[in-house]
Amino acid sequence: MMVSVLGTEYTIEYKDSHTDPILEWNDGYCDSSQKLIVIANIEKRSEVKNPEKIKKRILRHEIIHAFMSESGLEDDWEHKEFGQEETVVDWFAIQFPKLLEAFKEVNAL
Repeated sequence: MMVSVLGTEYTIEYKDSHTDPILEWNDGYCDSSQKLIVIANIEKRSEVKNPEKIKKRILRHEIIHAFMSESGLEDDWEHKEFGQEETVVDWFAIQFPKLLEAFKEVNAL
């Protein structure tokens, strides 16, 4: 699967954690140097109650990282360990469906 991020094509891949060492500690990641978004296959985890809903939130989170990277904000945040401020990225990933609905409701798109 591909997604266009400000005109740059990113590949989206779903992988098992045993095939990608980064996924042992993360549910997904965005590698802007390779234009790649990777999402963990979380269906087999017993603690995950709604894997499709969680995977969509993770995908939104990583796409937001891609947009920030393509906007030149990759390393310009206070959260230097990971590059971008995870709380802000997570907020957008979680709230975006509600924002989209509100924008549609008032014809603001």
